[in-house]
Parts: sequence; structure tokens; C-alpha cells
Amino acid sequence: MPSSREADLANPYSQKRHWAVATSVLIVASVGGAIGINFIWLNPVTDLGGSVINSTTTQTVTGDAIVYQFGTIQLEITATNGTIENIKELQASTSSGWEQSIPLLREAALKAQSADFGNMSGATFVTEAYQKALASAISKLS
Repeated sequence: MPSSREADLANPYSQKRHWAVATSVLIVASVGGAIGINFIWLNPVTDLGGSVINSTTTQTVTGDAIVYQFGTIQLEITATNGTIENIKELQASTSSGWEQSIPLLREAALKAQSADFGNMSGATFVTEAYQKALASAISKLS
């Protein structure tokens, strides 16, 4: 008759499992995959660095309407000799209480002379939509 130690060695289910290592690897892979999906697929990099430097005449163009989770932003810009002179919001819907962010975003865009300006704290979604709408309008300048 085998001893209890021999019986434990013969039974694969009684051997100690190294679950901590496997669990750690699974967690790291899951978190890494989630971060990768978020940054690469769900939030692709958008070129917001467009400028009007090459423009030598006065032009007024309308950008694409950017639909985001709280509304739609569509801008019309007027640029003269490489300088954005005016930004007009054709559509600028936001969630209730965030309407006051639109004039501040217009001011930041005019100061930056591009769609590459900082995020407005607390208004991340409308800021990103405004930047994309401005980049769309700038891209239509010849």
C-alpha cells in the first residue's frame, strides 16, 4: 500500500498550483489590451496641428459637422493672409450648463491660430469636438 506522500504525488489534483503567476499574467495582458484598444482603436490620434500660414487671401470656409456624445459642433472660419480672423459657430450644441465653454474655446483657438490648444478643464468632450471641427475647417483652406 503506498504511503500518503506517494499517493499525493501520483494524484495530479493534489499538487500545488502556481495560480498567482498565471493570474498576474492574465491581469497584465487584460489591462494592456484594454489600454491598447482605447488608445489605438477607440481614440485614434487626430492631427490638430493644421494652420493657415500658407494662405495669402481672405477665405471663408465651413468645416464638417462633428457629432459627439453631447451634441454637434460645426464651424465657419475666415482667414486673411495666414491669420484666422473670425470663427463662427454654425452648430454648437452642448450638454446643459456647458454653453459658456464655446466662447472660451473660440478665444483659445484664435489665440493659438490653430486647432492645437489646451483642453478646457471639465469640458473635455466639447473641447475635443471643437478642436476637430476647427481642424476640419482649416483643412479646407487653400
